[in-house]
Amino acid sequence: MDADAEIALAEFRTLGERMGISLALTFLADRLAMRGELARACEHFEEAIVALTEVGGTEDVVGLRARQAQLYWLLGDERSSASAMAEAQRCAGAIGWPDSHAELALVQAQLARWRGEPDKAHEHLARVRAVLDDAERSDSVHAAIMDLYGYLTEDLDKARAYRTEALHAVMKYEHPPTIAEVLVGIADLALRQGDHEQAARLLAASEGVRGTPNRSHPDVSRIAAEARNRLGEAVFAEAIRDGRRRDWRELAEITLAS
Repeated sequence: MDADAEIALAEFRTLGERMGISLALTFLADRLAMRGELARACEHFEEAIVALTEVGGTEDVVGLRARQAQLYWLLGDERSSASAMAEAQRCAGAIGWPDSHAELALVQAQLARWRGEPDKAHEHLARVRAVLDDAERSDSVHAAIMDLYGYLTEDLDKARAYRTEALHAVMKYEHPPTIAEVLVGIADLALRQGDHEQAARLLAASEGVRGTPNRSHPDVSRIAAEARNRLGEAVFAEAIRDGRRRDWRELAEITLAS
């Protein structure tokens, strides 16, 4: 898959096709990020942004700068993260499209949650809901909102309700990366319910849906570390194997019915 993208990138560069260059670089950047190569991913995003800017694709720059902001934060580079976010805000302001503002606010909410700032995360989520009403939200955006609320609430019943709504949204959307994100959230719920084996199974199911581990998602490593610590290496490994064999829908529904 990566080799095909590299070939496509080389061909687009030969042709000087800027949009194709940006798409190939963005794909490769996402793959690098999932492997934990965050600095290289940021470099690829930077190249993609340059290509997009040359053809006036400002609306797409918003998402790439916001993603850079996340990756720089994960690298511990707060200054670069703030700079990337400021540039994303500038681009969103220049466009004025509701979708761009909602996309940016979602990333800001995620960053605020990672930083341990739940009040700010709620503020950003409120902005998403103010910008896009229920009818205007895509299934993917609705799933992302519910997923974040699931992390932010301390009430397990509410968290379960949010996770259930997120699952229903992604089952309609049928987009593997989004499904994988929601399954990680349900794994977090399983962990909070004290079912550490189920949390491990759901992490394995998420990886199976995505097709590769995701080392750019801090909740994956957090949940895995806690489950492994509680279960021990042998039981944790068996739960992972079981999760790879099971249907992700079944695993999700078991946890949400608990």
